[in-house]
Amino acid sequence: MAWWIINRIAIDMTDAMTTETFPLLNDAILLTGAGQRLGLYHAERLLDEGVPLIVTYCTERPSIERLRDRGARAILADLSTPEGIEACIGDILRQAASLRAIIHNASRWLTDEDLASDPSGFDVLMNLHARAPYRINLACEDLLRASSARFADIIHITDSKVAIGSAQRAAYVASKAALESLTLSLAARFAPRIKVNSIAPGLILFNEGDSEEYKRERLERSALGYEPGPLVIWQAIRFLLDNPYVTGSTLPVDGGRRVK
Repeated sequence: MAWWIINRIAIDMTDAMTTETFPLLNDAILLTGAGQRLGLYHAERLLDEGVPLIVTYCTERPSIERLRDRGARAILADLSTPEGIEACIGDILRQAASLRAIIHNASRWLTDEDLASDPSGFDVLMNLHARAPYRINLACEDLLRASSARFADIIHITDSKVAIGSAQRAAYVASKAALESLTLSLAARFAPRIKVNSIAPGLILFNEGDSEEYKRERLERSALGYEPGPLVIWQAIRFLLDNPYVTGSTLPVDGGRRVK
């Protein structure tokens, strides 16, 4: 699409200037999908800790400029296509000498109704939620192994619905299930140097415009029954980064959805 070509040219020019001006980052954390909501929250927390940070985004927003101003390296990336994934990998390799962690947060929330009118949405979901993490993880293996930390980490953000299914979002849940399967396979492949885990959120943060009826129905599905906000996912990320003896696991953060 025209907007993508224009933005791609702009970011290539930025990257050319960046590699001349700034050195490669060591022990950086790569966070995908950092433009808004939970991804933006996590990016800001990492910057608060002084972590060298690389973020990907698909749409230019004031939030991305704010992250740049705070020192993050920002990569424009269309992770919904094979070509966009490979271009993103090239950009990552031009930014980092080593990676402490990769956090795969980039996601799309498409219903089966959306896919009925546009079947290509299934490929979008699989590319974004499964192919992109798979390709990025493999391509960045050497960068993770080069980290000065005792262990490097890969964290996949999946979905609590993987455990129970969804009548309205079968394709979405299938793509997240593929990501959880990758967690197990890559944990075995990368051990013992690189830990690989998943976080499976339930309701975390309502969207603007959600009706009161919808909010009430969603809250009734969890045992704890409240909207926690992004802090609880950040706490899960921090736990997995700090704990040296957890790999190949999925950590549900869903307010007790499975026991309700």
